[in-house]
Amino acid sequence: MDKLEYELNLLRKLISFDTDSIKKSYYKECAKIIKEECEKIGLKVEIYDGEEEAKDGISRPSVVANIDKGSDKNILLLTHYDIVPAGKGWTKDPFDLTIENGKAYGRGCADDKGCIAVVLGALCEVYDKLKYNVIFAAVPEEEIGGRYGAGYIAKKIPRIDEVLVLDAGNEYISIGASGVVFGEIKVYGDQGHAGYPFRYRNAAQDLIRLLYHLSEYSIIRSRKISKFDAPPESPIPKNFGRFSITMLGAGEKENVIPGLAYARFDMRLIPEENYEEAINEFKSFFVMLANSLGIKAEISWIEGGGNYISDPNSDAVVKFKKIASEEYNKDLKIVTELGGNDGRYFANRNIPIISFGLAAKDTRYHGPDEFVYLDDMVKLKSILKKYLTT
Repeated sequence: MDKLEYELNLLRKLISFDTDSIKKSYYKECAKIIKEECEKIGLKVEIYDGEEEAKDGISRPSVVANIDKGSDKNILLLTHYDIVPAGKGWTKDPFDLTIENGKAYGRGCADDKGCIAVVLGALCEVYDKLKYNVIFAAVPEEEIGGRYGAGYIAKKIPRIDEVLVLDAGNEYISIGASGVVFGEIKVYGDQGHAGYPFRYRNAAQDLIRLLYHLSEYSIIRSRKISKFDAPPESPIPKNFGRFSITMLGAGEKENVIPGLAYARFDMRLIPEENYEEAINEFKSFFVMLANSLGIKAEISWIEGGGNYISDPNSDAVVKFKKIASEEYNKDLKIVTELGGNDGRYFANRNIPIISFGLAAKDTRYHGPDEFVYLDDMVKLKSILKKYLTT
């Protein structure tokens, strides 16, 4: 597609790097390509390496590039270049861009390397027409929480007036996120020979009992209803609380009664909720439940946060909605994400944070044969050009 020659050539380079957020592979190589492209356009580039905070010897370079137009407004365009593992089931090479039938296939096309290519393509075309100072950031680690990516650069960039998180779907416009609390439950028993189960307290069986009753907490959380809308695919109109058991473990061998069993959980917050209060509510319920069942158990660790909300009536949100809705020829709804994103690290600045992107719900992001619609790339580029020049 001629309209996307630059973007697809760049995307092909970015896709070739397996920037797996678990292995932390090819971070430096991918960041180098992005840095070089920014410099070709004329952006002033800084590299902020999250390893300086992680202190584990693993480089996590974030590319932060600036265009100073002498404006009194600074707009951050936030993207990420890390990906989830490719996994199995692909019919195409996940690291060699394939273009067919109006789609570009490859791991990261929709989430989120396609957005990197589109942003830089847009900046190429409107560099001399920009109305605002632009800060473009391509960070790692988003897929695993972002602490040493967006979380690190948030401490390095002093002034931002708006954030466009270009890492979302395009069926709606998001102005907030649920955030998440993760944790681990441990149940203790007595390890012993499985031939004599009457002698020992079985931690695995106690965990099963505990989780059966803990399922009630999913109902309790679901009664937490936000005043802000949820995405169209949500089972209810408003954002709402959720609780899920996501990991289980116990036992050393088939003939050994386990003395320890564990479960991990995922608790989703509503955007306006105080996460510390949410954690304390869960702790109180858990202690009450374990005591009532006579089970020796503890929450071994618990952490989280990241929920936030922006003013839906801010000038930035109103303007972006108008431009994006016109481009898609439909009224795009303002909602809050059921998940989270890197916007969380800028929420304490009380500035508009708007999320939009290329990850349409059928693009198989995080799955095999991930793709992006070429037409969506064209539309996103047009939206950014209009937003940054008017």
